[in-house]
Amino acid sequence: MYRVAVIKGDGIGVEVTEAAMRVIKAVTNKIEFVEFEGGFEVFKECGAPIREEDLEEIKEMDAVLFGATSTPFDVPNYKSLILTLRKELNLYANLRIIPDLWGDREIYIVRENSEGLYSGEYEVNDGRVVDFRVITREGAEKIARFAIELAKDRNFKEITFVHKANVLRGDRFFRKIVLNLAEREGIKVNEKIIDSFTIELVRNPWKHRIILSENLFGDILSDLASIHAKSIGVIPSGNYGEEIALFEPIHGSAPDIAGKGIANPIGAILSGAMLLDYLGLDGWVIWNAVKNYVKKGNLTPDLGGSAMTPDVVNGVISEIDDQEIDP
Repeated sequence: MYRVAVIKGDGIGVEVTEAAMRVIKAVTNKIEFVEFEGGFEVFKECGAPIREEDLEEIKEMDAVLFGATSTPFDVPNYKSLILTLRKELNLYANLRIIPDLWGDREIYIVRENSEGLYSGEYEVNDGRVVDFRVITREGAEKIARFAIELAKDRNFKEITFVHKANVLRGDRFFRKIVLNLAEREGIKVNEKIIDSFTIELVRNPWKHRIILSENLFGDILSDLASIHAKSIGVIPSGNYGEEIALFEPIHGSAPDIAGKGIANPIGAILSGAMLLDYLGLDGWVIWNAVKNYVKKGNLTPDLGGSAMTPDVVNGVISEIDDQEIDP
């Protein structure tokens, strides 16, 4: 039995996480879900977005399923829950899968998850604020290995490495590490400059199977690439560390539609599929079920339909029931 921590968050995070849990339970009975609170309400109570005792318990879990939380930007000393979890759980690699659910193809965006401008290191003086863009040898080597191993697992011969090494010293450092590791592993590296690559990603996205970049660039590229999935609501992601991994849809808490029953749960459901893959279970069952379901229609409003969240969940579970699996 695997123990999986669940943090539903707020807004539509609650709805889509519950949807993912239902679908996972339809595939396997080998997971025990343990729920924890986190976010701004917890911060108001204890001065941190998650209680220290809960964090220590989560570290002993096999994985984490995360929904979404709202992050106020005007509250002093508040750090978002997901950034806190990434740091405290040492989740150095972020993998966002951009799926073409109608065309059976994906883009894998591998993003360094702990450094860059999201390192949290900064300096404030009178009239000047400096956010430090941190790139270390250890961080660059770990994320490069992650992307290279992903390419080998998927039988891809190359990766696309996106950087700004023509300007930024940190990217020159990062570039050398990526090129050296890839050469040793027999993986070709296609180099792209970040600004011009954004145009290429819009015009011809599917030629790039695995895209590797540093933290901020990867964040922006994966959001941009979401247009090719037809909705950000269908995109899953995983945050991987040496001991544990956390899975979440990439959309936010969307408080404007929370409680209306129209949130698209597919991103959370596919995050559940990634969680099962991480645990060595049958994530492919969920992927197949979702692809079969969307091709039949009855989609949520963000995809041009009128379906409610439970309609999608029930439809995906029905597709799962039609497959032969060992729970």
